[in-house]
Amino acid sequence: MTDNDQNQNDEDFDYGCECAMTLLNEPTEDCLNDLIDELDEDGMISTEVVYGLLATILMSINEEDHEGDEH
Repeated sequence: MTDNDQNQNDEDFDYGCECAMTLLNEPTEDCLNDLIDELDEDGMISTEVVYGLLATILMSINEEDHEGDEH
């Protein structure tokens, strides 16, 4: 894998994280549809973007679980 490939993968992962944060901050159907349209412009979503989405959502879920444990 070249440095360019790795940089693109990192950018895609970061973009997936950004998209997930947008959706988590505004969890509406319209927001979801806008993100899907934006991600699917080329007819294909990069694997790294999906990883970023999943990682961010899972971290958010884990944070919520731990907040409940503190009380």
